[in-house]
Amino acid sequence: MSTEIQTSDTEGSASRATTKRIVLVLAIVLTLAAAVPIRKYVRSLRCRPPALSVIDDPAQLDDRHLELLELEPESWVRKYHPHQSSAGYNLVLYRRRVPLIVDMNGRIVHIWPRIRATGRVRLNRDGSLAVIGTDNLIKEYDWEGNLTWQHRLPGKDDFPHHDLIQLANENYLVVARDVRARADYLQEVKRDGFVVWEWRSIDHRGVFPDWDSKHRDPTHFNSVYELPPNRWYDSGDERFHPGNILVSARTLDTIFIIDKAGGEVVWQHKGDLDYQHEASMIGVGETGEGLILVFNNGFNNRNRYRRSTVQAIDPTTNEVVWDFGSKHFFSSVGGTAHHLPGGNTLICSSQGGRAFEISVEGNIVWEWIPPFLPMRVERLPYDHCPQLADLGRTIESEIRPGDRGPYVDKDLYTFVLPEEFVTREVAGKKRRLVPSNSGCRELVIPPDATLKVDFGIDEARLRHKFVSARFRLTIASEGSLETLLDVTMDSESEELWRRRTFSLDELAYQSVEMCIATDTEGESATSGELVVWGAPAISSSTQRPTLKGRKERITDQERKLREQQLKALGYVN
Repeated sequence: MSTEIQTSDTEGSASRATTKRIVLVLAIVLTLAAAVPIRKYVRSLRCRPPALSVIDDPAQLDDRHLELLELEPESWVRKYHPHQSSAGYNLVLYRRRVPLIVDMNGRIVHIWPRIRATGRVRLNRDGSLAVIGTDNLIKEYDWEGNLTWQHRLPGKDDFPHHDLIQLANENYLVVARDVRARADYLQEVKRDGFVVWEWRSIDHRGVFPDWDSKHRDPTHFNSVYELPPNRWYDSGDERFHPGNILVSARTLDTIFIIDKAGGEVVWQHKGDLDYQHEASMIGVGETGEGLILVFNNGFNNRNRYRRSTVQAIDPTTNEVVWDFGSKHFFSSVGGTAHHLPGGNTLICSSQGGRAFEISVEGNIVWEWIPPFLPMRVERLPYDHCPQLADLGRTIESEIRPGDRGPYVDKDLYTFVLPEEFVTREVAGKKRRLVPSNSGCRELVIPPDATLKVDFGIDEARLRHKFVSARFRLTIASEGSLETLLDVTMDSESEELWRRRTFSLDELAYQSVEMCIATDTEGESATSGELVVWGAPAISSSTQRPTLKGRKERITDQERKLREQQLKALGYVN
């Protein structure tokens, strides 16, 4: 039986070339090979295995899910107190691409092994899965993973990014980028492919005082949310009409509401927002109903150095009435915060490396730390859709962290944060480099930490020039200063690129200042390009599990689309 696919993509399916046929055959073989162990694993959890689904685009498929059989995902749950948690199932993206559902003890209860998503997936109330595909299409799959609908944006170079939601009317609303205009827009599309509503930020730039027309990414929308019924509207405030759209614009450090009927921006909030993500409104009948919840990253350190907060904002006064922060919590970019029934909050510290649930009092009652950076973990009620209801509630066991200290978010001990480092090929390998050859960072050292640092002279750029450089790295903590590295080399040295490794065990949980410094002589005009530091990397052997086996493998198609998106969204130069 064939599956009928509704689509707004007008391009027909051209006959595949020989190489394409080979890819298709290999993909089918891979899928058949993967189906048996995946089914065996899921069956062991007493859950219905996913049916063998159609591969809608073999060019997208990789083998990223195969190593799941070799892993122990239950070990990724570091803490769980069932009686204090708002339990449910968790929708996650394995390695940011493969959709999974795990229970509160980390066990996989459902997997879509042949779906590849980028950044965001949504499980609808009927059990269908909506994704932004790695082929820049908006797609919907059924519970078994069969493609049932897809939509392509009209602009040749336009692409969806960051978020899509199913509205109350069952249409889809997606965040999209107009590449030529260098601005984001929202598009609502019906299942017949007809676009019924569109809102372009560039048409409203006068509303935003901080709009920078020269910026590569002047808005950077990263979430959309349809306002639910709420007490503000019930009291007569039309700005909060249910169905209006709440948007988070990262570059503008602003969240705002669009009147769906008229298209005007009817509410804005900046406050102390700093690269924020995931704005939503707490629904009627919940603790804090009507407040707007937002993940405030703190990338630019406007409030406190390297500190993220989750804030609840009264939209009628623009006042922050509740917030959560911790000296161990920081995600420079990414991140989500979702209100849970009963008043708890689910937080995903994407760059920090974990998802965790806090009680009303701010205590961590569930903590999930996978061996990869998590992306937008979402908690689903046990009866969220008929398929989950059929699975029933799994047996939940309390998990205590034992005598381990608190988890330290990865961005707190990352010397060069995302969007700061420079990527360049040095010594035959593409490396992340420190943008300046001198500088200091305040870091929090995790337990069982190791520091690896690369440094040297870029031989490919020498071109018979002479340069001499002295590299120094120091750590200051609790009134003491220690020099870990003091090396001098020149362009005639035998080794021009070097690595050093240091143990930082004795500094666990301490706040330190790490500094690099470089003194150069010779070709001073170009020494900044000739003499470089790799980004110092601190790792912990006990904080996070290691992802053994396969390295990250993505298809050529996905690599090309990823580079396009990263450049257009300002993540890379």
